Amino acid sequence: MKRVGRIAGNAARTLALPVVMFVVLFILSKAFGTGQFGSLASLRSVAQQTMMAAAIALAMTCNMKNGRWDFSIGMMTVMSSIIGGAIGQALNIGAFGLLIGCVIVAVIASAVNGLLYVTMKVPTLVISIGAMLVYESVNMVFNKGGGARVSDFTWLIFGRSPYVFILGLAAGLVFYVLYTHTIFGYNVRSLSSNQALATSTGINEKRNVMGCYLLCGLMVGVAGTINLSTTGSVLADVKFNGAMSMMFEAFPPVFIGFYLSQYTNLTVGVFVGAFSMKLLTAGMLALGIPAALQNVGVGLFLLIFIAFTTNQEKLREMRHIRERIAKVSALVAQGDEPATQR
Repeated sequence: MKRVGRIAGNAARTLALPVVMFVVLFILSKAFGTGQFGSLASLRSVAQQTMMAAAIALAMTCNMKNGRWDFSIGMMTVMSSIIGGAIGQALNIGAFGLLIGCVIVAVIASAVNGLLYVTMKVPTLVISIGAMLVYESVNMVFNKGGGARVSDFTWLIFGRSPYVFILGLAAGLVFYVLYTHTIFGYNVRSLSSNQALATSTGINEKRNVMGCYLLCGLMVGVAGTINLSTTGSVLADVKFNGAMSMMFEAFPPVFIGFYLSQYTNLTVGVFVGAFSMKLLTAGMLALGIPAALQNVGVGLFLLIFIAFTTNQEKLREMRHIRERIAKVSALVAQGDEPATQR
């Protein structure tokens, strides 16, 4: 019974954020909004958008677990859609050709990032920003800046139900197995908790870093496939391709996943975080909030969430102190001597 209660408690804590967010946004949208937030159609749309957001967040997870921030993720996703789409059409094997092309491009680009980090020993922040600018230039040069366009509707099955869920959940399953049940995942967790101790026990850090970047490329390739399959076209211009928003919108699910990993598996936590953030975006859209202010809303949520989770232990200690003060005050009021003076 204790085990069942613990599992139920962890499940409740894991799902608390999306449930509370849905209830609050549903009430606000009914009172002040004009959209159809909360309907089955809107929830299906949110769930479909979650697949791509979760794939990008999973791409960042292993590296961020070890303090490596990659700001080229969004541009890599767009580049995998543009160049991978061209490769997929050249293969002429349908939707799976697009998937193969996007994954190949993303894995190569991510491997380049990893090699630069391992060989140059430059902070990942510098490398990723430089790579982002290079990939942006590649997008503008490739196909004369025409981006990618797929006119055959049958090739775009990974952008609609149920195939988008199959692809997204399959990517999540691959990440779950690699992170949770392999030596690679064990080494990732060991290096993140104590790098010096882990390397002294024989863990090859450089090999693990490259593994993280290759896994990142795989997830980015999945995201690039969904990105291209959703609309059938991707623009090369950074002003319109959404690369920056893809990157910044992936940070909250990662942090949410890290926090929820104490109650559930990290992969599940990232998916819950991605779904929660897409709920927030859909709710703000239903309330008529402009796109620019939606980014502000996401940023504020991330700031509040990080502040709360970082200081949660301090808040818990303050609550215990207040409880002890209240007990002592009650004893004094009753004329009893506090236990500390006996």
